Amino acid sequence: MNFSRFNEALTKVACAPLVVAVLIGGCTALPPVPPVVETPVETATPVPDPPTPPEPAPPPAPPEPAPAAPPVRTAVLLSDDIPAFSAIAEEIVARVGDAPVSIHNLDANPANVSRIRSAAAEADRLIAVGLFAASIAREIEDKPLVFCQVFNYQDHDLISASSKGVKLLPPFDLQLDEWLELDPDLTRVGVVLGLGQGQLVEEIRAATQAREIELVVRTVRSDKEALYNFKRMTQEIQGLWLVPDNRVLSPAVVREILSYSARHRKQVVVFGANLLELGALMSVASDPGDVADSVLERIALIDSDNEVPGPDMQSLTTLDVDINAEVARYLGLSVAPHSARSLALAP
Repeated sequence: MNFSRFNEALTKVACAPLVVAVLIGGCTALPPVPPVVETPVETATPVPDPPTPPEPAPPPAPPEPAPAAPPVRTAVLLSDDIPAFSAIAEEIVARVGDAPVSIHNLDANPANVSRIRSAAAEADRLIAVGLFAASIAREIEDKPLVFCQVFNYQDHDLISASSKGVKLLPPFDLQLDEWLELDPDLTRVGVVLGLGQGQLVEEIRAATQAREIELVVRTVRSDKEALYNFKRMTQEIQGLWLVPDNRVLSPAVVREILSYSARHRKQVVVFGANLLELGALMSVASDPGDVADSVLERIALIDSDNEVPGPDMQSLTTLDVDINAEVARYLGLSVAPHSARSLALAP
């Protein structure tokens, strides 16, 4: 028997339990292996794409242009075909350009009233020159009116919210300054007029008081009273303002006053150059262009209610002067040769 092989085999058998024990003991001594926990993977939430913005709305169509307003039509009524009235109408037409203006002359004839009233009623606004024209225009309903060249407007119901005027007489300040140019020694003047002219008297008085001139006033009811009172006041005054009050100054009485003044060497200021040849010293009158400007200024201010704002009567700003040099020399006054000129109020 091979003894060496037997020992080798025995050794292997003897060592086998020891190996098993070591293996078992080693397994017992090692710590347990924790279970593997799988960490969930966070999945990113997908972000949706932003919505596509809507197409911008097209811009609104431009509004249709408003139809052009029809031009304002103006009718000018003249009481008569006399130079003073015609000149104002011409100045108005010259100032309005292409604006539609129609001229209607009554020729101081009542037979023309119906025709002209109907024609003027087609206009939007009315201008009346002279009392006759103003009275007719006032009868046309729903038409605003501006009148001029009317003295006794209070007696004819011409003033209302839609009817106003421009004064007939130029500023008394300018009149008196011209008078003083002729006679620097002027200290007392008189005026004769009819009833209802209190406002006019106050205007005259304001001018005279500012220049330290005394004013003598006589209020009368007829032309006979006017002549009588003038003759009585000649001892008190140096000169007379002969205002155009046809209620108390008939043509015959005007001629008598001028004749009496010449005989008694009294100065007379009148409102019409045609009276110079009858013996008046100085004539003062409104300037047609100034009247036209004042009238159109009031027309332009008419509001949507067809009312004319401002005072009942608007003042003028300039003055036309005509001097009778022959009468001036007769009265001992120094004056340049017979002349006419226009003056204006200082701004």
